[in-house]
Amino acid sequence: MCLTFSYAQRATDINILEPNFKEATLTKQYIYSDAHVAKGIEAVLKNDTLFHYEEKKFLNSGVFTHYNWVKIKIKNKSEVTKFVFEVNQTYLDSLQFYVVKGAGKVHSYPKKGLHFKDPDDTNFLSNKYAYVYPITIAQNEALTVYMRAIVNDGAFRVTNKIWTEKHYETRKLDIKIRTSYLIFFGGFTVLVVLISIAMFIFSKKRIYLYYTFFVAVVFINLLGLRHFVSPLYIEKYLFFGNSFTEMFALLQVTFILLYLNKFLPIKVYYPKVYIVLKYTAIFTFVFFISGLFLRRFDWFYGFSFYFTKAILLVVTVFMYAIALKLAFKKELMAYYFLLAYFPLMSFVAYYILTAFKLTNGFNPLQWEIVIFVEIFVLTIAMSHKYYLLIQENRVYERKIYEQRLKISRDLHDNIGAQLTFIISSIDNLQYGFNIKNDKLTGKLNSISAFTKDTIYELRDTIWAMNKDGISLEDLQVRISNFIDKAHLASRSTQFSFNIDKLLASSLEFTSVQGMNMYRIIQEAVNNAIKYAGATHVNVDIKKENNSILFSIIDNGKGFNAQTIIRGNGLNNIKKRASDINASLKIESKIDKGTQITFSVKV
Repeated sequence: MCLTFSYAQRATDINILEPNFKEATLTKQYIYSDAHVAKGIEAVLKNDTLFHYEEKKFLNSGVFTHYNWVKIKIKNKSEVTKFVFEVNQTYLDSLQFYVVKGAGKVHSYPKKGLHFKDPDDTNFLSNKYAYVYPITIAQNEALTVYMRAIVNDGAFRVTNKIWTEKHYETRKLDIKIRTSYLIFFGGFTVLVVLISIAMFIFSKKRIYLYYTFFVAVVFINLLGLRHFVSPLYIEKYLFFGNSFTEMFALLQVTFILLYLNKFLPIKVYYPKVYIVLKYTAIFTFVFFISGLFLRRFDWFYGFSFYFTKAILLVVTVFMYAIALKLAFKKELMAYYFLLAYFPLMSFVAYYILTAFKLTNGFNPLQWEIVIFVEIFVLTIAMSHKYYLLIQENRVYERKIYEQRLKISRDLHDNIGAQLTFIISSIDNLQYGFNIKNDKLTGKLNSISAFTKDTIYELRDTIWAMNKDGISLEDLQVRISNFIDKAHLASRSTQFSFNIDKLLASSLEFTSVQGMNMYRIIQEAVNNAIKYAGATHVNVDIKKENNSILFSIIDNGKGFNAQTIIRGNGLNNIKKRASDINASLKIESKIDKGTQITFSVKV
């Protein structure tokens, strides 16, 4: 491209590269910004009056001017001729770079940025922290650099530097170090996500799931900002072509509200605020979904642009204020929140000042450091909260256990004593009054036997209640004692009890599991004796894959499963099996006996 142009020269507006030059931040610059019109290189070359001069390191045109031109004059008085020009703002929708030498000689470079057509994919891997351009300036030669930057979503705020090609190697080393931080942060983030998922699985508390999504959204957004993942790919495949920073901001607000509403005791102190935050999170997510389809329309885009930044700012400041109030109430999690979000609040405050052109430099806080501190502190806090949850559960379980002991003592001391008194009273009636009526004697004997059985049942219940867990050995002893008593009650019935030697005697079940297993076996054996008229009952316990299989087999008269009216016995067996998530199978054939099997996973 060749154009003829002229402009007034002022010696004071030229950046001089002195002898022994290595690097410099360019301070003498011209800037032209427009909110609506994107002028081309020809227009700005012909109309030099568009620019106004600023002598500062940091150029900031604010958020309301999307189209920005920068003009920088450079003269080389050093012995070096190969240089690297660095534009220190990576989040640009489009960046065009021109070098003008002499009268009308314009050299244009390939277009860069996030949202240009036919993107150069290698650009995303090489420009994580700045856009760079190699330029050649002969000794004592002067040239002018023109840059057109389009920023549709955010402020144009830039620092321009120039390096010798050799000295730029130190900058590359610095970028590699910062990149290594991000790689370390990536590994840390993966670990945090895995830990959070594990805490969610074990605790069933949704706060850990919300936190997992929040961390993932923040980190993927950072990868996009640093071009580790192409922002174009994120926007194309995740957000239907919409700005990834804006859409991620809405997701961040959603998950911040969801997890902080449970992280901080807001529901306890401010129940109305809790409800408002809950519905704000739902509204923000609905707005995010709507934005995927409606941001293509100008009326929605303008509203969405300001709404997203406003709600992110309001939510962050509001939650910080709530945390401050809770900190005065000495709530532990509020202290964690204040510590985690202090760097972010400082960053946000600086960002707002920058947006309104009230700062003259880049944010001194690195975004990676801000995010790392936030996630690091919050992860410690979430782990601490999980620890407190475990402690709460232990205290609760201890109280339940103590209550269980109290109930078992009351059962033993009161009901057990009363049942024993009934048996003693019946015996005294029989022997003290010399009752001759056989029918009455039989009735009293039946009541005495039933009461004795009730005492045995009560002892079994107290035995289970007094234990946190029941080992296989405990269960074996209990079943053996029961079978011995059953054999004494029914001499005509033969019993066999077998237990797989592969099963460890130390294998432990919960007290609920152990008691229900014992009751199922007890009920099945009693049914075989009382109703089936069995002459042989076999009880087997063996290992089968990852389960323990219990079998109770008798040679009694059996029944037709389709026609039998299920009594309390079979219903109790089904109910107890369901209570311990055991798979139950009842098979019976007329005159061939019954087989009841149930398996429990271990």
